[in-house]
Amino acid sequence: MSFYDEMAALADELLREFGKAVTLRRVVPGAYDPSAGTAAETVTDYPGTGALFDYETLGAGQTWMPSTLIEVGDKQCLLSPAGMPLPTTGDKLVDGTDVWQVQNVKAVNPAGTPVLYELHLRK
Repeated sequence: MSFYDEMAALADELLREFGKAVTLRRVVPGAYDPSAGTAAETVTDYPGTGALFDYETLGAGQTWMPSTLIEVGDKQCLLSPAGMPLPTTGDKLVDGTDVWQVQNVKAVNPAGTPVLYELHLRK
């Protein structure tokens, strides 16, 4: 086991201890059915572990104003990569009854080993 594999295991262990169960939801549009006037969707849920935080103005390096990267009410999620695909913009994060839209993803991925995903979330 490499050093980064150990760091990923440690991050997962800490998130399991201090975080909570969340679900990454990926919705992929399917083929359009002209007779029904709708497109089929494929929804895939990935259960995982994460911790949600409010953004701090100085820590985020952004202001809390409309039309900026971080807005009032946005959340940051530290997500364990264990059993999880790389989240993408447009995925959703389900936390109980709250559903958050993924705005941005930062993968902590030294030497090709995912250790942690940092998500910017918005309702």
